[in-house]
Formats: sequence, structure tokens, C-alpha cells
Amino acid sequence: MTKTRGLKEAKKKLGDLEKIISMLLKKKKKVKIFESGPGYGKIMMELTKKFGNKVEIIGMNLKPSHGNKKIMVDFALKEKIINKEDLKKIKLPKIIFGDAGKKLPFKSGSIDLVYSQTSTYLYKDKIHFYEEVTRILSKKGIARITLHENPNISKEFLPLLKIQDKIKQIHFEKFIKTFKPIKIIKLGNGKKVIEVKKGKLNFNLNLKSTINTHNINKKWFGIQSIYDVKK
Repeated sequence: MTKTRGLKEAKKKLGDLEKIISMLLKKKKKVKIFESGPGYGKIMMELTKKFGNKVEIIGMNLKPSHGNKKIMVDFALKEKIINKEDLKKIKLPKIIFGDAGKKLPFKSGSIDLVYSQTSTYLYKDKIHFYEEVTRILSKKGIARITLHENPNISKEFLPLLKIQDKIKQIHFEKFIKTFKPIKIIKLGNGKKVIEVKKGKLNFNLNLKSTINTHNINKKWFGIQSIYDVKK
């Protein structure tokens, strides 16, 4: 279940988050982390258990039913990620609510690590999300974001992020090669992940339309975002 995936699954899709955090902690005493789409907060609680108060973690779900603080704590206790004694010692991650495809509620340069595991396929404005990530990242910050595909959707709605220049379609992976703050890297297992670092990022794209595939087939989940190149 997507909402309950933890560090074990994240390592396969995002790389070693623990290693990234350890690297960041060599440069500063506390690392501020943002997870977009944490669900029940399993990764956040596992990281809190490992790093304690050396990390400050904030997650953002679209709405409380997708996962709130009570759900996060209850799930972590049930899964034995933490115990009741831990609750007295550690600062719990915070869960806020909002649309990650809009302006993120953080100051520019305030977040050291951003990650998102299997959630961007649900965002209406995926491009704006990447631009916002570069804005909130600190000078040495890093982001890891899974690619926005969903194999359960009919091929006619793939890719879920479409870029059109007049009648020509531009492949996202090729398109971003000219933008230094963002790139696609291959992990050791062959999977690809989007990596973003601090920098100015303006794709110069206009969100033309979106299609919520769930409205077409109740078994499908994912929003196709269609962009055209600004003139």
C-alpha cells in the first residue's frame, strides 16, 4: 500500500535517504526535511527513530484522510517503529495539508532534503512542483523524486506529464537535460529517479489542461498534466 511504504521501499526508488541525511549532518547540526505525500508517515517516523532530534521533518498530504498525526503515531506504534517511551524523547514529525502542485508553504532556501515517493502522478501542476522544490532547497540541499508514471493507466494517458511544442511532443527526460538544477539519475538497481538541487529553475511551460484518469475509470489513479511551451 502506497500510504504505508517505508525506507526499505524508498531505497529502491529514491536511493539511500539515510546516507544523504548523514552527509548533510556533517555540515550542520540539524537537517530540515520535507516529504511530499507521506501517507501514514512511515518514512518520517523511521528517520525520526534513527536520527532523533537531529532532524526536523514536515510532511504534506492533500487532506487529513490520507494521513494525519494521529494516524502516523498509531501506525508507527502498531508497526513497532517506535514505542511509547520514544514518544517522550523525540520531536514528532509534523503533517500539514495542501496541494503540492501549488506554492509550497516554506521560505526560500529553508529545506535541506526534499523527497517524494510515488505521489507526483497525482499532482495537477507537476512542473510547478519542481520549480517550487528548487526554491525551497537550501544551498547544499538535495531532492529525490520518483518519476510520475502509473502502469495501471491506459497507454493513451501516458506519459502523465506531456510537453507539447506546437504539434511536436517533447519527452520530459530529454527536455530537462538543459536545466542544471534538475536531472534524472540511475540508481544501482537500474531504476531512475529525479534529482533536484538548489538553483534557478523556470521551465517556461504553460499548463494547458489536466485529465483526472480516475474520472474515466474508477480503477485508475493519476492526473495527466499537459503543457505547451510559452512563446
